[in-house]
Amino acid sequence: MLVKPFAPSSLTKGLQALVTRLQPTHPQYQSLQQELKIKEAGDFGEQYVMKELQQIALLNDCYIFHNVILPSVIPMQIDILLIVPNAIILLEIKNIRGTVHFKSDPRQLIRTSESGEVHVFTHPEIQLEQYIQGMRHFLHTQHISIPIYGAVVFPFNNVNIHREDGRLPILMAKELPIFLHQHIEKNKETVTMTAIKNLILSHLRDKTPFPLCQYYQIDDSALRRGVYCENCAEFGMEKLKIGWHCQMCQHRCRDAHIQALKDYYMLIGETITNRECRDFLMIGSEHIAKRILQKLQLPRSGSNKYSSYKLSGL
Repeated sequence: MLVKPFAPSSLTKGLQALVTRLQPTHPQYQSLQQELKIKEAGDFGEQYVMKELQQIALLNDCYIFHNVILPSVIPMQIDILLIVPNAIILLEIKNIRGTVHFKSDPRQLIRTSESGEVHVFTHPEIQLEQYIQGMRHFLHTQHISIPIYGAVVFPFNNVNIHREDGRLPILMAKELPIFLHQHIEKNKETVTMTAIKNLILSHLRDKTPFPLCQYYQIDDSALRRGVYCENCAEFGMEKLKIGWHCQMCQHRCRDAHIQALKDYYMLIGETITNRECRDFLMIGSEHIAKRILQKLQLPRSGSNKYSSYKLSGL
């Protein structure tokens, strides 16, 4: 049973906006574009595994969560969490291409890309062990004791894996039904699954690095202003009485400003004034900007020209 469905990470959405609004000549453009590709690949892998899990009949009466962040002495951001009758199972998803070597002493993940580039990463076992410890501590504070298992999962067969001795399973996505069958005992429910589900739901946290200009130390003056045309990928749509018009491709859109304001929130700040709205959307009229912001029914503080609108609810 799907409790918390897949959703792209907030960092992925923010990086998409940042890369779109930065000029390719910006000194951080290439590195941010590469980071975005990695995040999109990670999201794609997690989405694929979530779909695979929903096809497994064994999990029909179990609970499936995507991207779980819980308060704990050890930071936790679990890719996929399963609540089954006798255990909790944590899955760490790694969508990596090329050749991967899992070294055991010291524990490292060494990836050789198809072009021959070598990159060294923290062994995902270490991260997963921390999550298991953090989950155990979280449940202990609620006086719950239940076995916790974990596995590293590669979604696709586009990776060549070499492994030395390891402590936790490393699986391909297609192996998950067998792995789960080994860890699920249908007639042994030690703790009420619904109680654990409700406990996790009541403690879920959100984590965003916004605003990204501050996070990556980028001056927001480097961002391209204006409303983006989803049809031709150009900035500078013109505000008409009803909606927006792209002079490049003649595309019209009634609410193209909403994505622009979301970009502002992710990149520059949580609140926006009328003047900042005019500057970012590239509109000249104070009254049009006021209508745009008020029509969105955003929380507002201050009055008259000192008013600011909170964008986090968009």
